[in-house]
Amino acid sequence: MTDRSDDQPNGPDLLDGRFSRGGLLKGAAALGIGMSPLLAAACGGGASASSPVSTSAGAPKRGGQLKLGFVSGGTAETVDPFIGVTPIDEGRIQNLYDPLVIVNPDLTTSPGLALEWNPNSDGTVYEVKLRDGVVFHNGKSFGADDVIYSIQQMAKPANFGSYPFVSGIDVANMKAINKHLVRIPLKTPDGDLAANFTYYNTWIVPARQTDYKSPIGTGPFAFESFTPGQQSVFKRNPNYWVDGKPYVDSLKITSITDPTARLNALVAGQIDGLAQLPFQEAKAHQASGDINVLVAPSPQAMMFYMDTQKAPFSDNRVRQAFRLIADRPALIESAISGFGTVGNDTVGKGLPYYDESLPQRVQDIDKAKSLLKAAGQENLTVEFQTSEIFPGFVESATLFAQQAKAAGVTVKLKQEPANSYYNPSLLYLKMAFAETQWPMLSLKYFYLQALSSNAPYNETHFKSAAFSDALAKAIGALDKTQAQNYWNQVQQIQYDTGGYLQWVNADWVDAVSKNVQGLKPHAAGALGNYLFMNAWLT
Repeated sequence: MTDRSDDQPNGPDLLDGRFSRGGLLKGAAALGIGMSPLLAAACGGGASASSPVSTSAGAPKRGGQLKLGFVSGGTAETVDPFIGVTPIDEGRIQNLYDPLVIVNPDLTTSPGLALEWNPNSDGTVYEVKLRDGVVFHNGKSFGADDVIYSIQQMAKPANFGSYPFVSGIDVANMKAINKHLVRIPLKTPDGDLAANFTYYNTWIVPARQTDYKSPIGTGPFAFESFTPGQQSVFKRNPNYWVDGKPYVDSLKITSITDPTARLNALVAGQIDGLAQLPFQEAKAHQASGDINVLVAPSPQAMMFYMDTQKAPFSDNRVRQAFRLIADRPALIESAISGFGTVGNDTVGKGLPYYDESLPQRVQDIDKAKSLLKAAGQENLTVEFQTSEIFPGFVESATLFAQQAKAAGVTVKLKQEPANSYYNPSLLYLKMAFAETQWPMLSLKYFYLQALSSNAPYNETHFKSAAFSDALAKAIGALDKTQAQNYWNQVQQIQYDTGGYLQWVNADWVDAVSKNVQGLKPHAAGALGNYLFMNAWLT
């Protein structure tokens, strides 16, 4: 067993860094999962007077059961790491399995099951050195065959969550050099292949595993029971490769659809923590101090999006006008109670390769009216489809509709059912003007999923040969200066002609009871990014 942390909650802890996609529900909807209102919430702005809360205090204690409440994914909930995408699925998957690359709370990375990623001179072949001394829950040693098999599963197009990240790999020619060294050839250059394996649908299963009714991983907890739409129970992995963790004996995750019911269960002591605390509730409980509110500053993006292939948004002048209508600070203060910082229509502020030189967009009603007039769209009326699937969606849509009146635009709100909003067979990817939320790990993570030529969640239906060329070069560049130049081109095209109106960089807001220690706010995802191996009970 490899010692990767001391036994103290404030000491080194590489596994503070697992990444989750958080509230990205698009793939779940593709499976027909009915979702209930939930939150990819934030703190900052007017709410930043309270520092982010860390529950880490004192020496950890062992034992007990950690009980957590999540929004239900219904009977379609899963522990299959290649298709599970809802927050409750993430909470389970991230504790059963391990990643090749760990993402830290500040979004830097550390070695996970992979220790080194060594490319050839042009970034078309990588040799990946794997961690020794890791065993699966069934006692099998982890090695190169497991990585090859897992990537083969990720590369199946039906596994929509993982496919974009491994579609550039020459899967047929991967090779185990020895038990702990894998050679991965690529179809096209990639300057940072390791970054593709921070996303949680790219985690590792044992070779030849096909049955996920009793899943096996290398994670901190091992499978005990699971009833989709109700609850799961996992037990402590006594052979976990991070010595001393997890601290609790078992983990119980319960499906609780209604956000008020989840909060009431926490306050009453029926559960120990919940993901995605509503904004106004967060302020109230910060003030009362009856529970611990976890606040994690993050580049998480909440956005309005416009289908660039559908009128009137097929005219870029209309898209630009709408971006100029938005009073972003007012949206943040009113719609999410000040829990966020101003967005600038290009996601990932603060992340590597983000273009800080792009001018901050501000409300300019006169210019918006001029653009609409030039487009022949004076006195425009549009439908804006929104939903309560995320707190802040309906509120921000309502305020934007009010702001649009000053530009002569009538915005008619249509509130859609939460269980239809991210379902591609019903609404998702079909709406001309709607809302979305993306957790944000890297520019590459977002663009591969939302805007690349084979992106599974192309909400804006953006198409541009120049954009695709620049994106491919940005991903393939090994030189950081060259990569920055290409990423600037990518972002400039989106800033000038894209379909996103990104009005806020939102922070994560969650809650745990006073008896929970060890969880820390995490910029990558909800409830400390599901790092339940760090939690203990007092």
